[in-house]
Amino acid sequence: MILGARVAHVRELKAEVAKLKETNAALRDEMNSLKAHFDLALLASIDLAALPAGGKMVIIDGWNKILGANRTARDRDDLLKQAKAHIEKCPDDFVWIVFDGPRASSQVDGRVRVSYTGGTGLHRADKMICDFLRMARWIGKGDKVEVLTDDKDFLKEIKCQRGRLQACP
Repeated sequence: MILGARVAHVRELKAEVAKLKETNAALRDEMNSLKAHFDLALLASIDLAALPAGGKMVIIDGWNKILGANRTARDRDDLLKQAKAHIEKCPDDFVWIVFDGPRASSQVDGRVRVSYTGGTGLHRADKMICDFLRMARWIGKGDKVEVLTDDKDFLKEIKCQRGRLQACP
């Protein structure tokens, strides 16, 4: 009986260790994602601070505009072309296109920045954009940021970040 109890306890411990390893891996991935998001958001905050008085930062949810139900671009090149056309019409603006991607990176071409979030998991770009909106609101520049997406759940979160006027999902 004692041996059976010990075997059962060892099984419980093994199951607990497996859960802890899974949790640890998830936390490591989240930490790496946040590190990448911080770097990318820091770059974008410099872009936001450098806006002229009448300019705004237009953030585009990249994959949503290419792959979403209401897609407005055929591919990344088409979306970049649309961003550059926006800058031609509104030269004081800055456009930031954010994509989920396996490796964090960012490139700037004039007044258009294209960033990839890095990491794994769903909605990394949405999370990064929401974190950026929160930062912009905290420094008093939230009204200078416009987000373009057709993702209804993401739009709810954006409204929440804009003013905290309603309960957030």
